[in-house]
Amino acid sequence: MIEVLLVIAIIGITLTFASPRIGEIRARSSLRAARQVLSSAFAAARASALQKGKTSTLTLTSTSASVSVLSGLSGNAVTILGPLRFDKDLGSSLTAVSGGMTVSFDARGLVTPMPATISKYRLANGIYADTVCISPAGIILPKTCAL
Repeated sequence: MIEVLLVIAIIGITLTFASPRIGEIRARSSLRAARQVLSSAFAAARASALQKGKTSTLTLTSTSASVSVLSGLSGNAVTILGPLRFDKDLGSSLTAVSGGMTVSFDARGLVTPMPATISKYRLANGIYADTVCISPAGIILPKTCAL
């Protein structure tokens, strides 16, 4: 019986030290997932503009993203992706460091109007943050934000 109590005590002590690390791992993986979701939304907006040959719009808020494309002869906007929820699904928030919260791609897949510099979007989850960078041509840049 004493051996069982010792094992339980050792497990409890180990979990006490491991629980903060588990929270950190969870926050970082949620942030990584949010970065992938935002990158895929930019890619989907650009791809839909190229595929349809019409203007596509990525609409961002601090908590969500959605993609719509003009469709048909009447030019109605049709939502093709989203809303993707950063806050509820991934526990993250989004802010535009440089660039707008509404990004339009023309039929050639270029951001319109073309910004003079790289657009940066910051994702935050607790004390952790990451940045997604978009070139003036609408291409998602690597983490270094270098062309």
